[in-house]
Amino acid sequence: MLFVRVLLFSFTSSTTFAFLHPGLLVNNQDITRAKTKIDAKLEPWSSSWNKLTSIPYSSASYSSNAVSTVSRNSNGELLWHDAAAAFNLALRWKISGNDTYAATAAKIIVSWADTLEALSGSNDDDYLTAGLQGYELANAIELLRDYPPFVENGLSAAASMMTSIFLPMNLDFLNHVLGSEHNHKHFFANWELCNVASAMAIAVVVDNSTLWDFAVDYFKTGTGNGAINNAITNLVQEPGTGNLLGQGQESGRDQGHSAMDYQLLGAIGQQAWNQGEDLFGYNDSRILLGAEYFARYNLGYDVPFENYTNGIVSYSSISSSSRGAIRPAWEVLYAHYVQIKGLSAPWTTAYLNKTLERFGGFEEGAGSWGEGSGHYDGLGWGSLLYHMEDSDVSKVTSRSSKA
Repeated sequence: MLFVRVLLFSFTSSTTFAFLHPGLLVNNQDITRAKTKIDAKLEPWSSSWNKLTSIPYSSASYSSNAVSTVSRNSNGELLWHDAAAAFNLALRWKISGNDTYAATAAKIIVSWADTLEALSGSNDDDYLTAGLQGYELANAIELLRDYPPFVENGLSAAASMMTSIFLPMNLDFLNHVLGSEHNHKHFFANWELCNVASAMAIAVVVDNSTLWDFAVDYFKTGTGNGAINNAITNLVQEPGTGNLLGQGQESGRDQGHSAMDYQLLGAIGQQAWNQGEDLFGYNDSRILLGAEYFARYNLGYDVPFENYTNGIVSYSSISSSSRGAIRPAWEVLYAHYVQIKGLSAPWTTAYLNKTLERFGGFEEGAGSWGEGSGHYDGLGWGSLLYHMEDSDVSKVTSRSSKA
């Protein structure tokens, strides 16, 4: 508990390295590439852009739904809709240059900063809200950092909301202070992964290296299921090839939540990569090993399964529930592992192709592909932001060190 307090009271301290801005899910290279492709009327960027700009959650007339208390199971859609809209509008502004969209995004965020007092919910669901909508809102705020009216009249309030409402819950969850966390592995991986993603994103928004290091270290060595070696529990051999695959912590539960894990692992990896921290490559690219396992099974092929128990649940076989689950999550994984690093990822590649076929040729985003909480667990728009032609790959750079 002491470490949590130190983190919360250290935001005015100087950082030990300079954060890159924008530097979460989206950086300036992504924006420049998207602009160039859209101007040239190339696919899949043009269709993705047309979809983004056609939906209500990217409209300049969108109005905030801010309330003082959000409960995931009763009015949670108010926040997840607005978080999606704020990000979509900020992204639309960055690509188009039209300040109208930035102004609307800023109004949404400031409205929540002025209104929100608490996140609540039964069965600790408020911690899902803190993680999922925490990292989404932080990404929207990050895109608006160079919109002067927001910097002058909204950024401080937005940062305060993130550090006073969302972050304490992220940290409490990852420090296992809840009674339900007497067993550190009580919660499934997605619960902790979203809180890691949120703490990381908030660290960048408020330029706090202590918080950043905490989130990165937790991902590497934490004791709960948001730590990568617990999120991907076992390494097994692929039938026929002997290649290593990573059995996911939720694979015995169902494939819908397993898909969510790779959506969140992609977000964590990309946020870190844009700050020069290669979590994608950590521990022999364990994220990729897990993605290959998930993709192979959800494409209809068998995978080995090792018995799993954490004292809360026990599984002796992989679950076929929701097999073939699709989420907008695979463009970033393919771009990073196959294109940027040149690694073999046949099942990830095949699963990306399956998702693109399902979506109609490009990866959609929050607010465009359906309703319900699962459709707002990630921000998406991977084809617009991460899809690359071969000629684009050599232009991609990451911060090799923290200066």
